[in-house]
Amino acid sequence: TAAGGAGGCPRTVFQPSNTPDDIANDGSGISLGMKFRSTQNGFVTGLRYYKGAGSTGTRVGSLWSSTGTLLGQVNFTNETASGWQQAALSSPVAITAGVTYVVSYFSPSGDYVATDPYFTQAVVNGPLRGLANGEDGPNGLYLYSATASFPSNSFNASNYWADVVFTPGAGGDETPPTVTSVSPQSGATGISIGTTVIANFSEAINPSTVTGTTFQ
Repeated sequence: TAAGGAGGCPRTVFQPSNTPDDIANDGSGISLGMKFRSTQNGFVTGLRYYKGAGSTGTRVGSLWSSTGTLLGQVNFTNETASGWQQAALSSPVAITAGVTYVVSYFSPSGDYVATDPYFTQAVVNGPLRGLANGEDGPNGLYLYSATASFPSNSFNASNYWADVVFTPGAGGDETPPTVTSVSPQSGATGISIGTTVIANFSEAINPSTVTGTTFQ
């Protein structure tokens, strides 16, 4: 057997037990988010945000480059009344280790949660890092907007509780590769002992998983 890609358990910046201090409503549409990085290449497979009690309207989650290029977007559906909400992207988005990205959500009603201040230091969970304010410009981002938009303003290193679901390496691929062809063929005779044995797989594999104890 062999493993496709590097793989790994999904991670988020914030833990399920992490909760905000305040619930606010500014009375107009607002996009809110944070800057983050990963120490490993991998895939963002979903977006999440913390919903305050009494919030209304359909939230839209967005993943951006640090300069505002939209990389992925999803509507949050089937939400609970409050707490962490999560939605899967239709296609995982590859991100690069050490590069800054922005995750945000759009609240059309102006409802949001906040902890002020928060990003006075980095928040680290495994490979993920919510950047400290000033590490790559300000963190804790917002923008008043009529639609989901790239948040570029900040106030007092506030955390507005947007988050990502990140899988290192293979981006959540749990289907193992298969052998599609071999050379020499199975059962072949008269083959020189010096012949190179070749096995072709159905997808690229992680070479570190092919060892004398895992592959025959």
